[in-house]
Order: sequence, then C-alpha cells, then structure tokens
Amino acid sequence: MPYVNAPFNYTSADPNQVAIDLDNANNNFTILANAFKNNSPDTGIVKIAEKANSVGDFIPSQTPQANQIPVLDANANLILPNTSLIQTTTHTFRRVDLTNATADYQLAVGEEAIINFTNATSVKLNIATQNGTVYELHLIPSNIGGTSGGYNSPIYLNPNNTTYSNWFYYVDYYINTYSYYNTYTTYSSFRIGWGFSSIYCVITNRTVYKNVKGYYDVYGVTYSYPWWAGFSTDWLDTTTAWTSLGTIIFPQSTSGQILVRRLV
Repeated sequence: MPYVNAPFNYTSADPNQVAIDLDNANNNFTILANAFKNNSPDTGIVKIAEKANSVGDFIPSQTPQANQIPVLDANANLILPNTSLIQTTTHTFRRVDLTNATADYQLAVGEEAIINFTNATSVKLNIATQNGTVYELHLIPSNIGGTSGGYNSPIYLNPNNTTYSNWFYYVDYYINTYSYYNTYTTYSSFRIGWGFSSIYCVITNRTVYKNVKGYYDVYGVTYSYPWWAGFSTDWLDTTTAWTSLGTIIFPQSTSGQILVRRLV
C-alpha cells in the first residue's frame, strides 16, 4: 500500500471507515519505520543519511576492518591494521615472511620477502622467478666481525637451487687494509660475497641476460678486514630457464636476515 496523507477520515456514512483508516495508519507507520536504519526509529539514523556517510555501501573508519574504507589519521598517515604492511614516511609496501616457507612464492612487483636464518650454511629463498623480472637483495648477517674467524671462501647464490659447471663469469674490484685488487674468474653459480659479508645486489632475470651485480663488505675473515668489493656475475647460459631464485650458500655457519624485493 502507498503512503496515505491524513489517513483518518471517519464519517458515519461508511461502517468500515474505522478499519480502513486504521489500516492506512498502520501502513504509514511501517513506511516511516522502514526509512530508518534496521527499520527502527530507535536507531536515530535515517537510511539516506547513512548512505551519505558511505561509498558503495562501504563505511569509512580510522580502525579499518573487513569491508570498511580506511581513513587517514590527523597526521595524514594511513592506519594499517595488517602488520605485514610496512609503512614509511613516503610509501607503503607489503612484506611477506618466507622464513618457514616450503614452496616457492611469487612476489608481486613492489612486494618484499624477509627470510630469517640462524647458524645456516645454506638458505633456500623459496621465491619463484621468470624471464623479465628484476629484484634487489639485502643480506644482513649478525655474526661478530673478526673474532668469528670466517673462512676465506665465496658466498654463492645457486639459481634453481643447483649449480651449473663453470657457466658463471665473475669480475670484481676490491679494497682491503693492505691494498686493492681485481678478480676475473669462472664459477658454477653466482658469487655474491666472501667469508662473512654484508651484501647488496640487483638480480636481473632475462633469458638472454641473467646477472647479479652489487657490492659487499667482508668483515668476518681471519685477516684484513674491512674488505669492500664491487662485483658482477653473468650466467652465460642463454637457454636454461631461471624459475626459482635459488639458494644462498655460505662457507661457514651464518645467521642474519635476507630481504628480497621485486622491482620489475
């Protein structure tokens, strides 16, 4: 029934007029009640006003939950309810913890993986990769410098979690407390560091150009530290697909963190 203005029109001419007027009045009350949130005037919230405070039926909130729109705080910062989101003064990005991963994870562009490790000689990254991707990697060890007595041997990244005999050409320029040197040699995987090293590198996966380049600071060998090196390693095989970012191999037990962020 439609809404009826002035529903009470009782005259003695129609013996059913009282019933008709009461029906119209009850219908009017129902229509009015339905104009409120939850169909109840007790809420004090008119539905059209509720709609005005929402976008597509989603309500904004400074304490975001599912199906709500997050609102900036008084300092114009986004309040993040998800601890896997990392917020800085300039941007926000998602971090996924792959410390206990058992299968390869596909990072989205801009997404970052963190892997914590303790007393390890190998750390599998569990990151899927494919032609056309680029990453940056930070290896942040926690071992004590100098007194740790690190071995004088390379740190490797084994793509696809394996080695390929002498397919990797390595070049570097390094400086230590005695002098400066350069190296040009071949390996069976990417060389990315030495002994105990703090490492930064960019990883490029192109079928025709597979490369890891960056720099590292050697601080845990039995002599001559600090030792800084800039390096580049090319995987000269242009047919083998690089599908798993790989495993990092240490010459001795190492602890710390690895951060890998996909750039492209």
